[in-house]
Amino acid sequence: MGTPFIALLEPTELPWDKALPPSEQPNVASIPRTFVDAMTVRSQVFVQEQNIPQANEFDSDDPRSAHWVIYASVNQTITPAVTDPTTGQIIRPRQSSTQSVPIGTVRLVPFPHPPHPVQDGVYVDDRPTTFHDGIEPYVKLGRLAVTPEFRGRGIAGQLICTAIDWMRKHPSYFDPSPAERGFSHLGMEQGGALPPRWNGLFCCHAQADAVKVWEKRGFRVDEAMGTWMEEGIPHVGMFLRVDVEREVTPV
Repeated sequence: MGTPFIALLEPTELPWDKALPPSEQPNVASIPRTFVDAMTVRSQVFVQEQNIPQANEFDSDDPRSAHWVIYASVNQTITPAVTDPTTGQIIRPRQSSTQSVPIGTVRLVPFPHPPHPVQDGVYVDDRPTTFHDGIEPYVKLGRLAVTPEFRGRGIAGQLICTAIDWMRKHPSYFDPSPAERGFSHLGMEQGGALPPRWNGLFCCHAQADAVKVWEKRGFRVDEAMGTWMEEGIPHVGMFLRVDVEREVTPV
């Protein structure tokens, strides 16, 4: 594998048919390639490997989220070498090609969010938990996925760190009006009071088996959130707070 590189797709309209896998999307030509690659990885990991229904993988948060996809340069054989069966000498050498293959993805969902879940998966009005006062806006990292053959190489950590670093450098990115950033579908009134600005708080709803991956990047389990089930998989809430790099407004 060559040196991986990471692509970013900022929030954009996505004409995605949630009932179909990436390879069968009818509007694929009008969908950003980065998102198609993100969904290819997500489909492989969540749908094929974890048996999550295809129709549940794409949701209303995808168009308003930022997505990162990490690629690896993989050398693939196009035509195998041909050897003389008598002497073993190569008659025609192997032909190969290096291609960029999507191997991992993560998304960052802006505030606002649905209320925190509680033990056993019942959603209630937003409430204080161990690391969240129930009011402060936070951004949520999720849909973290790495294809099986590339796990154990720090790929997930690279994706998490890239998303965190980007948000630290763009702390006001999701601050505009509800209509501009898709808040209205969660019930916020246009023209109403905007929520306080983001101040460095990250959240993730981590699969229980992936807690250590997030802990390595500084996230801590929010014990007050308990454990709940999503798509038949146990999840826990985790939070991380970072310092943000506020833009300086010229006087």
